[in-house]
Amino acid sequence: MLLGQAGAAHAGQLPFPKQGYSSVGGPAAPGEVVDLTVKERPGNPHPTAVEVSSPALTDDTALGDTKSAWVGAGRIKKTVKPGTYPVTFTLRHKSADCVTEKDRGYVCDYPAIVLRSKVTVSGQDETAASNGPGFGGGLAIGIASGAVATLAVGGVLLRLRRRQAPS
Repeated sequence: MLLGQAGAAHAGQLPFPKQGYSSVGGPAAPGEVVDLTVKERPGNPHPTAVEVSSPALTDDTALGDTKSAWVGAGRIKKTVKPGTYPVTFTLRHKSADCVTEKDRGYVCDYPAIVLRSKVTVSGQDETAASNGPGFGGGLAIGIASGAVATLAVGGVLLRLRRRQAPS
């Protein structure tokens, strides 16, 4: 077999078993979306697939491979009560690029890595209160603040000009 050619996958040992990074956004209310990020530990092969499971997330949770991490979003089930729930990420390495120097250019099957994280589900009222005024409210506050500041600066400049005007 030529180096650089994909051949039959063979089993390999992970350099850093059970290690990686996972992140879940939140807190979020039922029905809202949370960000998900998963990354292998440097030195481990890049996962070829990632599965997500949680009693708090809907089945349509999706992750995509950016080649540096797996990122995506999950929606909190509308029937979930407020609390903290586990999120399990299973990183699969079926026909992954081999990581050892002697096997570079080949593909290897490595054991799965399971990473655990948590998602916090808040009540509807808590999330609405913690998010502040929102974009529209924030924009209105910003415009009003800008107008007040402009009027204040204009008033000060007008007074200075009146004082400096020759009598």
